[in-house]
Amino acid sequence: MPTHFHDESGRTIMLRGVNLADGKFPPGQPTYKLSSLDTHAKVSYLGSPLSLQDAPAQLARLRYLGFNVLRLPVVWEALEHAGPGAYDDEYIAHAVSLVRLCNDHGFRVIVNPHQDLWSRFAGGSGAPLWTLHACGLDPDSFADTHAAVRYAEWPTDSDNTTHGGRGKDKNPHAIPDMMWTSNHNRLAPLTLFALFFAGRDFAPRCKIDGVNIQDYLQNHYMAAYGRLADALGGLEFGWDSMNEPEPGLVGWKDLGRMEREASATIGSTPSPIEAMKLGMGIEQTVDRFKLGKTGPHKSGTVTVTPGRTCWMKREDVRWKWDRSDGWKLGECVWAQHGVWDVETGELKRPQYFDHPPPGSFEGARSTGEPFDWKATYWRAFYEKWNAEIRRHSPTTMMFFQSSVFDPPPHNLLSDITSHGDHEHMAYSPHFYDALTIMKGHWHTYWNIDIISLLRGPQDMSNKLKALRVGSGKVRQVISDQLGELANDVKGGAEGEKSHPVPTLIGETGIPFDLDGGKAYRDGDYTSQVAALDAIVSGCDKHLLNYTLWAYSPSNTQEWGDHWNGEDLSIYCAETGSFPSHKYLSGFRAAAGWCRPYVQSISPGTRLVRMDFDLKTARFRVEVEAVESGDVVVYVPWLHYRRSDEEDGLEVKADVSAGEWVLHNEAQLLHWTYQQGGKLSLQFTRASGTLSPKELGTLVQR
Repeated sequence: MPTHFHDESGRTIMLRGVNLADGKFPPGQPTYKLSSLDTHAKVSYLGSPLSLQDAPAQLARLRYLGFNVLRLPVVWEALEHAGPGAYDDEYIAHAVSLVRLCNDHGFRVIVNPHQDLWSRFAGGSGAPLWTLHACGLDPDSFADTHAAVRYAEWPTDSDNTTHGGRGKDKNPHAIPDMMWTSNHNRLAPLTLFALFFAGRDFAPRCKIDGVNIQDYLQNHYMAAYGRLADALGGLEFGWDSMNEPEPGLVGWKDLGRMEREASATIGSTPSPIEAMKLGMGIEQTVDRFKLGKTGPHKSGTVTVTPGRTCWMKREDVRWKWDRSDGWKLGECVWAQHGVWDVETGELKRPQYFDHPPPGSFEGARSTGEPFDWKATYWRAFYEKWNAEIRRHSPTTMMFFQSSVFDPPPHNLLSDITSHGDHEHMAYSPHFYDALTIMKGHWHTYWNIDIISLLRGPQDMSNKLKALRVGSGKVRQVISDQLGELANDVKGGAEGEKSHPVPTLIGETGIPFDLDGGKAYRDGDYTSQVAALDAIVSGCDKHLLNYTLWAYSPSNTQEWGDHWNGEDLSIYCAETGSFPSHKYLSGFRAAAGWCRPYVQSISPGTRLVRMDFDLKTARFRVEVEAVESGDVVVYVPWLHYRRSDEEDGLEVKADVSAGEWVLHNEAQLLHWTYQQGGKLSLQFTRASGTLSPKELGTLVQR
């Protein structure tokens, strides 16, 4: 059975929440605007992700819908955008006030140091501009060199295909679906993550102000978030670790080959050495991939003519740092470390990143096991991060996540246990149904076990094993994958002494613009409800906590969440759902995610089972009690209302022992019992299940 969170009184609590997605970019600067990429524009995240004026009404809506925890994305850029050591204390004060408001509305808050692909200047979100300049990179040249594909710059001028051509007008609407994910394998993010996590070993020549680029960046990262932690003073429930960290080039076995086809490969797909040559302005003909029915596949080649380099030729005077003489601007840092020859184009050290160099920092820590980025560089970073946040907030809950779908290092839990820190630790992996995300369609008859696919051997046998066919298999494979994530931290491997820790799925959700936004035209959200129900039911089966991605008050049907074409917000003002309801108006496919759940259980009682049948509105709970106790269940008005015109609820409940009371205004059922043993509660709506139209699954257009 999983380990659970507990409140101050010792009650077991289940966490159901949502991410406040508008914290990923500066207010008024969505990624489809070219102005969002202006490297000289003034930056401010003040009012992100919610303004203090709007927050009370927004928080009241989310609380009404049963959420009790919020994941608050805070990007590094929001804290330190003006330059190294120049903190935005006005934004920090805003963040503190917002967390206090969340607490006042009954929410626990998890602070999430958010990033995707390093920075919005590299096609994602996260780090400030000066960090790219510190690494010697010129973001203004990323489009031409394909070092990163950025949403507002599509089509790229250097892509000599029907997609691009010099002088073409920019049209983000025309960018292929999920193109932003291809940046995982492009030069800028590959380089930035390698320097951040492993610069001391793989780029020893790269020093600023007398320290290696790895230490320079990490020290500033820690100090910026430490300043926020100090200001919060323990108001937060917990801190996540870096959102979806990546190894970059570290661990790449052969720089002459594209080794990560299992991840998103869309559009131009250069191998690392081809990407390095493009970065130096050298024309290359590279593979081109297209997103097909079963995922990305090669569709041909494309010639890219950069016409410029992505490496800075001179310093930006704003930053006032001292770069070491051994680090030459305007030239690829990997060429400077002997990986390849700029003059001849020869790849001289194809296995450069396959293992730590002899005598290196991480080489000295090696246990003799196969090289694993998570167990070395990420692990070292996480230990440093944990110590920094603990210095400011000793008893906060520390969440951890490594790369998406990857398990944490195998000995992390045993080491945590040996330090006696497990009581304030939790696991926060992310889960997305890869097929639904990549294809923008809910497949009712087949799906793919992406976790087994990525964690297993990269051969045809494993690929076939990951394929699941049959209507009953789709929901099952989603549940199985969530169970696999839960198993990551249920205890150590054989021979290890470790303590299991709670799991919270930090991000999960679906794109609401399925099938090209069909629901926006006909008002039918049946597929969205089914997809969400499958995910949330899987979480219920494994008794997992979660925070959905996402809640974006600024969402529109044209531009989605205003970030790289994503449209995962559970809310859109244009939806038309529940137009007269104070709290439900605008929420999408709510029947799939707004559902009953156990909020808390008294000490001495263990939660054994919890499930909700959407078709019948039957909710069931099983517990094991050693003595008398009680269970508190959230009962949503959405599924159990007496009528549209009143706030009252109606349920028909059966209990194996004890009695229950319904609290209409709070939407809570309180079940008490005076005995131990195996006990159960189940209830349905007394007058029968509501129709799809009444549940907001079908919306009048």
